[in-house]
Amino acid sequence: MSWINKIFGTNKVEKIPTRKVNYIQITKDWNADPVSPEIELKVDGIDLIMDFYLNHFQFDKYQEGDKVKIRFKNCSEYSLNTCNDEGYFYGQYRTNHNELPWGEFYEIKSGLDKELPNPIQRIQNDNSNRKHFIFFFKDGTFECLASDYYLDFYNEKVLKSCKTYKVVLGNKEIGTSKLEKADAPMGVAFGLIEFNGIETPYEFFKEYCLENNIVINTDEPEFQFIDTQVISELKVFRQDGLEIKGVSGNAITGMKDEGYEISILGISYPFYEEEFPHHVEHYENMFKKE
Repeated sequence: MSWINKIFGTNKVEKIPTRKVNYIQITKDWNADPVSPEIELKVDGIDLIMDFYLNHFQFDKYQEGDKVKIRFKNCSEYSLNTCNDEGYFYGQYRTNHNELPWGEFYEIKSGLDKELPNPIQRIQNDNSNRKHFIFFFKDGTFECLASDYYLDFYNEKVLKSCKTYKVVLGNKEIGTSKLEKADAPMGVAFGLIEFNGIETPYEFFKEYCLENNIVINTDEPEFQFIDTQVISELKVFRQDGLEIKGVSGNAITGMKDEGYEISILGISYPFYEEEFPHHVEHYENMFKKE
């Protein structure tokens, strides 16, 4: 008896029948950490948020500490089970590597039923009109049924280093932002706005732009998406009152499901490096990888 039979039994698994599973592969230039992704799941209303470390070993544009947050919108149910790569290759799942290659993130279009394996966590009872997603991790397999997904890439160290800034439009403080994202070489800092008392930011910014003759580059009411040109009265202040200025001004872009970001364009050096050393360091570290 071979060592394979000793471990997995005597059932033959080498010739697994192939069926057609139609899918879209989402992980094309990124993936989960192959050693320790440290998956975190959190339910936010009717959305499911998944957070984990990225594969900085394979993809040079990522470095240690880089993470992705996936928001599964309008999720009805999900499963994070213990089927690992070894079990998957030996046919212990309802699909296999001949049908669906291991190790990637997919949207299943057809060919795989939506009966998720245990343990199942239900958020809503209605599964109609949901897309089917599956993500293969090193030590487990994730599946969920949701309306859509959104990706947010970030670095844990950078996020912890970010300050909180006040966002002001005219004479009104409309919220705060951590300016957690950046294009350091261009002197750009941007980040999501946490709004104060503004229920529909899309309508708020659109109305302001129309009233003040601000050009709107893109306006899609269906998704409440808006992208504006520079708004002169849109300003960002540090907690001590110092204004963070860019030579090209500030603008807004975003949509209802992903949030709205403020961008400060063209912050001059050396101030940029003094105010955002974490962004500069993160950029420089991208070129230090062996």
